Amino acid sequence: MRALQISPRSLSRAGRLPSAAVLAAAALLLISAWSCKSPTSPDAGEADIIVSSRWTEPLDIFMDGAFKFTLTYKNTAEIDNVSLERHQMEAKTQATGEIVLQEILEIRTKTDYTWTIQHRARINCINAFDVPLKIYMDGVFQFNLASGENRWILEVPLGDRFLAAFRIINGQQAQSATIKVTQNKDYTWGIRPL
Repeated sequence: MRALQISPRSLSRAGRLPSAAVLAAAALLLISAWSCKSPTSPDAGEADIIVSSRWTEPLDIFMDGAFKFTLTYKNTAEIDNVSLERHQMEAKTQATGEIVLQEILEIRTKTDYTWTIQHRARINCINAFDVPLKIYMDGVFQFNLASGENRWILEVPLGDRFLAAFRIINGQQAQSATIKVTQNKDYTWGIRPL
């Protein structure tokens, strides 16, 4: 009768075979996970509207008259699975219901679209005079402006805005202008000697 001898080497080789199979299965699972879409990207065949707010107050967002969500300053949210057609987008302040932006988006393909609500209107005042000036808007003092300096008047309401610049030295008016603020965007007033 002969005894069966098993070497430690053959055991270790046999012990590695199941490990190799497990590693191969894990590698296959890992490769298939890499090919999956991120949960934040749109599903295949889906159009999404990504809405961003640069407005300083909370805004209620509407699409085709239906409330979608509230968006705060410097935040972004998404409207998923939007149909391929024209959609009316509206942003209203939560406090007063004022419409700050209303726009029609034409959704033509199944991809991501971006709609950004910018800040209130601003006016950039540029002093090209050789003297410092006092700047007024609608009769209200805004700031002093050194020669060669530019500064912004922020949170400008829509409508006709009367701007005036006075020399600090003697109080004489240097220049005035009326700017028609029709949209929430940036405007510029270059104050130059005539």
